[in-house]
Amino acid sequence: MKLRLFAGPFADAVAHAARALPTRPPVPVLGGILLRTGEDGLHLAAFDYEVCSTTRVDAEIADDGTALVSGRLLSDIAKTLPKSAEVDLELSGARLLLTAGSARFTLPTLPVEEYPALPAAPDTVLTVEGDALADAVAQAVVAAGTDHSLPALTGVQMMLEGSRLTLAATDRYRFAVRELTVRPTGTLPAAEPVTRARKKGEEDAGPTAQELDAAARTVLVPAKFLAEAARALAGEHPVSIGWSDGQITLSIPGRTTGTRLLEAEFPKFRNLFPKFRNLFPTAEDAELTITVPVEEALAAVKRVALVASDKRPIRLAVDGDQLLVEAGDGDDARAADRIPCNSVGSLTDRVQGCDAAFNPGYLADCLKAVTTPEARFHLTSSTKPVLILGHSGEDTGGDYQHLLMPIRLQG
Repeated sequence: MKLRLFAGPFADAVAHAARALPTRPPVPVLGGILLRTGEDGLHLAAFDYEVCSTTRVDAEIADDGTALVSGRLLSDIAKTLPKSAEVDLELSGARLLLTAGSARFTLPTLPVEEYPALPAAPDTVLTVEGDALADAVAQAVVAAGTDHSLPALTGVQMMLEGSRLTLAATDRYRFAVRELTVRPTGTLPAAEPVTRARKKGEEDAGPTAQELDAAARTVLVPAKFLAEAARALAGEHPVSIGWSDGQITLSIPGRTTGTRLLEAEFPKFRNLFPKFRNLFPTAEDAELTITVPVEEALAAVKRVALVASDKRPIRLAVDGDQLLVEAGDGDDARAADRIPCNSVGSLTDRVQGCDAAFNPGYLADCLKAVTTPEARFHLTSSTKPVLILGHSGEDTGGDYQHLLMPIRLQG
């Protein structure tokens, strides 16, 4: 192997591949980045049996070849090289020589024959603008769980219906749903058979055509992977997404990243959000609707949260045309702030003079995810889930819905 390329694109390519490197590789070769020459340049890849990242960069190829070197070391070296410098790579025996100007590095190689075969990329199911995908994913993942003993709650469900893609995530205490418009390709993978509970004496008729179609259109993606991948591929360009055989990939020209899908059943939520949207077609139909400016609300929550905790929630109470945000009581530290609000209706089950109390972190996460100037809180009770929607003028942002469970206060 012998080639020449520019340091800037090379560093970007190495950084993209390095995202798939495991923190603690179970075997040394999984900590490596695979370098392979091709007719269209230099190809780089990293794969740890869970996540796979591949990329391509333009290069002048003198001699073809393949090499496997430490990914972390190569990434650290590439970051330090001048962006405009030319980089020469040459494989000499069991060493990879890297030269950039007066800098010269000699890297030991790892056995290429021990590196696992890269998974085949599935056919593209849909394309979507990179920035739109990154924004939507960022809104959904705030509600994803981190408890890996409950794998279904650590993922984001992606459901394709026509030209609408629905992203949903929950950790049992909050539920975020975001919809966005995509361009389906018309290609769907073969669905896995659906296992249904049978009544006693009932014969197994197998999955229906409707169930198979729904299974082909729905996948559960690890939330951490999806957030990192969408952020890395963001931009004013289309992102292609495909899934099949338990794998999903996101790609733009020259770059692909993929992972294994979660094999778990995501909680059904269609009966939650439509129910609330029917309850609240207008603000007057709610027991209490509170509209607040998002930036002021988030700033107040962050200030008051300094004395709050999981066991000492933030309390919200409507007081005329203001919303009282407070936390703490008794001899403990206390904080209070007020923000302007518009409210319609009132609750009959207020506790300790407040309309609702929330985990401070969960409330802040929700407000950060709302991209409209205002947020609208729909409440039916101080102890029942609160539906939070973005709001801008006469328009209620229905593309993003956040269901947040309040904390029950002692009366």
